[in-house]
Amino acid sequence: MPLKIDIVTPYGIVWDGEADLILFRSVEGDIGFLPERAPAIMKLAVNVMEIKSQGKTYSFAVHGGYILQERDRTTVVTDAAERPEDINLERAKQRLKRTEELLAVSNSRKERARNEAKLQRHMLRIRLGSGR
Repeated sequence: MPLKIDIVTPYGIVWDGEADLILFRSVEGDIGFLPERAPAIMKLAVNVMEIKSQGKTYSFAVHGGYILQERDRTTVVTDAAERPEDINLERAKQRLKRTEELLAVSNSRKERARNEAKLQRHMLRIRLGSGR
């Protein structure tokens, strides 16, 4: 029995299908779900999520969020989930450079935290987009 997976963002459903395995990083570390796993809910880290289905691997840059594992369904709720083919590598590199500049002159803790989060997302885009 395959695992039914939905990846949902505020802009719609990014992926909806069946899989043999989903691999991701929670804030506590790397983990994978197989079909018929015990229910769980976890906070996602900004990292690559992989879905293995019928011998193919689908990768997504996931920008945090939550994953809910029910007995027969897995739901990922995230602000953004990008496929490698949707990533503009040059734009990501430009934004990374700009964010590094902003980070160097960040004055407040809040501004620094926001820029560090942006930096992490841009580095993820570059890592996933470079592997195409």
